[in-house]
Amino acid sequence: MTHKDDSPAERELRALLSERADRLTPSAPPVDRITRAGRAARQRTRVALGAGLAALVALPGVLIATQTGGGDGDRTGTAAPPAAPPALETTEGAREPVTEEDPDPTLPLPPRYPARQLLDGITYEQAVEALVSCVDMGNDSDLAIDPARPEPAPADFQILLAWEGEGDENRGPEPRRQVLAVTADPAASPAQQLTCGFRPGEGTVSVQGAPRATIEPGQPPIVPDSNAGRHWSGEEWTPPFRWAHYGAVAPEVVRVTATYGGGTEEAVVDAGYFMVGGIAEQAPDTDPLLLGYDEAGELIYDSRTDDPRF
Repeated sequence: MTHKDDSPAERELRALLSERADRLTPSAPPVDRITRAGRAARQRTRVALGAGLAALVALPGVLIATQTGGGDGDRTGTAAPPAAPPALETTEGAREPVTEEDPDPTLPLPPRYPARQLLDGITYEQAVEALVSCVDMGNDSDLAIDPARPEPAPADFQILLAWEGEGDENRGPEPRRQVLAVTADPAASPAQQLTCGFRPGEGTVSVQGAPRATIEPGQPPIVPDSNAGRHWSGEEWTPPFRWAHYGAVAPEVVRVTATYGGGTEEAVVDAGYFMVGGIAEQAPDTDPLLLGYDEAGELIYDSRTDDPRF
């Protein structure tokens, strides 16, 4: 298919993605969850996540939105934890990382666990499309350009999570493709984190940017992202709805579970992050309950007692 409005760079990117699709096959779409997400879209009411529009600020080479609503710890109810770490409910082989022998250096690194990180039937190519649009928007913004630093390129990033996010009053009621990506090299300067909202036909509708997350001395072994609340705090969303959560983990954390909206999901732990998505079948009355375990299976983090916000 020819896109007459594409730039030469976009045409080249489409050709690279087409070639790459032959080497990396995405996992089968989770049909049951996509069906539930579709019901959520039909039942969705208007959402108010924050007190007002997101404020745009600058970070070297990227456009950033900060938001005060969601994830501020104002819902401090106690969620009952699972009696024991739950078994992962997923398809056979989903725990095994997927790697390419000869990755394309012009494209972002793919998720290591596609079946658990590319949700709602989103393919790697679709996640790349959203990330490219997001990075281009940041580089084209006068607010985002820092002449002293090179502009980031999509190939600088690793995709950690992609999901169909719920709509909201700031960016429209329709679902949007969300992509979480980080600078693949933690030692890069600047090392960045991007959470992009994208709709086909519209392009980028939201960008959250921040430094790449790390655990600082004195912090607990898991630090949820301060802006991730906008992706799970569905106080006015009608169940069932898609939620997502993410943040930094210390090296000793090898397993993280998240209990929210009537279910427990097992997070992916990779690249110094935890990332997780689920379908809320019940209206939540608490923040997500996060439990972190070390290699010996010992509980070393409980968000009810170890999150400084509570």
